[in-house]
Amino acid sequence: MHKHREAIQNRKKREKDQRIEGILSAAKKVFFSKGYQKTTMDEIAFEAEISKPTIYQYFRTKDELYSALMLPFLEEFGRSFEAIAARLEGKGYKRGRAFVKDIFRAFTRSYEAAPDSLRVANTFFQHADLIGELSESTRAVISERGRRDFELARQVLRSAAARGLIRNKDPYALSDIIWGMLLGITQVMDMKAAKQPGRAAFLKTTLSEAEKILADAIALS
Repeated sequence: MHKHREAIQNRKKREKDQRIEGILSAAKKVFFSKGYQKTTMDEIAFEAEISKPTIYQYFRTKDELYSALMLPFLEEFGRSFEAIAARLEGKGYKRGRAFVKDIFRAFTRSYEAAPDSLRVANTFFQHADLIGELSESTRAVISERGRRDFELARQVLRSAAARGLIRNKDPYALSDIIWGMLLGITQVMDMKAAKQPGRAAFLKTTLSEAEKILADAIALS
């Protein structure tokens, strides 16, 4: 009897996860084609082939749905930087180039785990007016996650400089430079891939070259 209940619960969870994934997939398609402001929950429901009330069972508002698309990249990126911070704390880096390499690996892993999440985040960062469209609670969640990631990145850069792994540069400016470099590269490669699908394979190559350039600029060992 217990196994039967467990099997039913597992089936319901799978169905719920599939339904949420379907809603998110439909939302991504509509958001990317129409933009946040012009997208309606009716259009997302139509794309997902479900009723609007069904969407509201999982996402209370459009901006809650939008933030659900954006947060996976930020959360994965934060986890990766926490691992780098732990390795620094444990004196696991002997060379600055290995440290810089891990920064790029963290970004690449986060991007590969949730590429569409980064694209949604990119759109959000480029359009400051989107912030005003979101509810106060959603803005708070996104701002807190972003603030935590940026502070962690600056902390990691300070620690690496203190350990003599990289040049002692302003961590605020350096983190912005690295973030801008990484976002810019993915945006350019995404644009090229849209016109020439085969170009998507060059993202890792381009990031690798950027990593070498940054390592030459700031690594001390």
